[in-house]
Amino acid sequence: MREFIRLQLKLKWGFNRNNNKVSAVMTALAALIAVAVVLALVWALTFVLRASVAVSAKQLAQLFITIVMIGLTVAATGMQMKRLFRAPDLNIAARFPLSPSKLFTSYLILNYIDLSIYSAVLLLPIMLVFGFAMNCITVAYVFGILIGIVLMPLIPFALSIFFAIPLVYALSFLEKHGIVRLILFVIFLVGCFVLYYYILTALARFFIHRNWEEGTLEIWKNLITGLDGYYNPAYYLGNAIFFENFWLGLGALLGAGLLLNACGVVLARAVASNIRRKALEQGSGFYRRYSEIDTFGSGRAILRYSFKEIMRTKTYSYFYLGVAISTPVMVFFCNKLVTMVGVAQMGSGINFGASMLVVAVFMAMICSFTGSILSVEGKKFYITKLMPVSYRKQLTVKAILNIGVSLIALAISAVVLAALKFINGTQLGVLIAVQFVLAVGLVFNGINLNLANPNLKPKANGEAEEINITFMLLIGLVVAAVLGTCGIVLPRVIEKGDVLTYLVCGALVMTYAVINVLVFCFTVEEKYRRIEV
Repeated sequence: MREFIRLQLKLKWGFNRNNNKVSAVMTALAALIAVAVVLALVWALTFVLRASVAVSAKQLAQLFITIVMIGLTVAATGMQMKRLFRAPDLNIAARFPLSPSKLFTSYLILNYIDLSIYSAVLLLPIMLVFGFAMNCITVAYVFGILIGIVLMPLIPFALSIFFAIPLVYALSFLEKHGIVRLILFVIFLVGCFVLYYYILTALARFFIHRNWEEGTLEIWKNLITGLDGYYNPAYYLGNAIFFENFWLGLGALLGAGLLLNACGVVLARAVASNIRRKALEQGSGFYRRYSEIDTFGSGRAILRYSFKEIMRTKTYSYFYLGVAISTPVMVFFCNKLVTMVGVAQMGSGINFGASMLVVAVFMAMICSFTGSILSVEGKKFYITKLMPVSYRKQLTVKAILNIGVSLIALAISAVVLAALKFINGTQLGVLIAVQFVLAVGLVFNGINLNLANPNLKPKANGEAEEINITFMLLIGLVVAAVLGTCGIVLPRVIEKGDVLTYLVCGALVMTYAVINVLVFCFTVEEKYRRIEV
């Protein structure tokens, strides 16, 4: 059992010399950027609330501890579902010289180790930044954080077992209803974004006007004081970190954590045993699909296959189609926020530039997934080489599908902006034209990138290669920043510079798109032939 755990940890956290060093660096860079954004938000929120709400440092810290606990519970629930109940490597793991009981225990230990690592990575920097913002950094406070890191995983781990069991059955019920899962994901994504929007809006209004909007301060005060109660696990963890009623906090967390974990493990053992036995008995035939031979032309057949590939791949269907569908809603809220901040700092007349920036960012998010347009084929890639269809045509059809998805999201977003009078009719036409050309450039840039860096190694459940997506997202954000800067700055520095702004934005995206299309046309056949399965 110990060797099995060590092997699993090495596979997830160990360094493999065969890994792409550039991919590792870019993944680390993306993680650091994400962490920096989160810590900046923590510092800003702490600074603002410290100056506005009459609460203690411990009470305010419990707000962030609660958020971290919720995040860890969500992450742990996903781990429990994947390893305990729906392990993708179950057929392989079942062949190890381990009894079902030891295999179950190994997965529990692995999940707890992973959760402990996530706990340290999240709680340590957040609480240190909070401490600097509150000016409460002491030796005792740092020691309390270390104690909190050890105690933090207990409750989320226990709760995740109870949450995972009904979710496993719910997902089994929805296994053949991909559209329903997508709708639920979109609702969840939009809900999270709206919550994020309101937090940023509250912070922006405070920094701009140096006061809170009517009612906002009372909401924050009620939230913070409401979390300071015996029913909240973060209350006891706060006691341990700040050494206030330390033994109460330590005893409550250890007692409740051990009791809940024991009950959860007993329940999960019975459920997991039943689910795994059925999965092993059903074998591969449970997932067998029967397809009819169609008589479509090559282009239409590839288009149909590519769309089905999107729907069958979680990364694509959730984060690609999901983002595309929810883009109009997020564009609306994001544009309101950017416009509010911009008008306060620079005056009126920046709506076009703000809209250009916001829509371009979401176009970059949608089109970034073309960076895995080949990688997602995985071990099926050899089929594409055997098709009696040119490589250029295969990828062109896939590009058309991705551009079409982007265009639909763009059209609805533009209508939303126009209907709410963020921009006028002329600006609407320019924005649609510029963003459409930008989408073409981004899509072909992603294809060119994937041709140069095709990762065709076997991936679990046919998931997309993430590093190329990260590259494309960074490229898209840079282009979006340039467009937004031109749209905001040029009309202010040049008298009656609206027409010039339109021309500059159009020229930039046209140059970007033409270069990527030409690179694709002249290099696709040769690059495709060089790719080995």
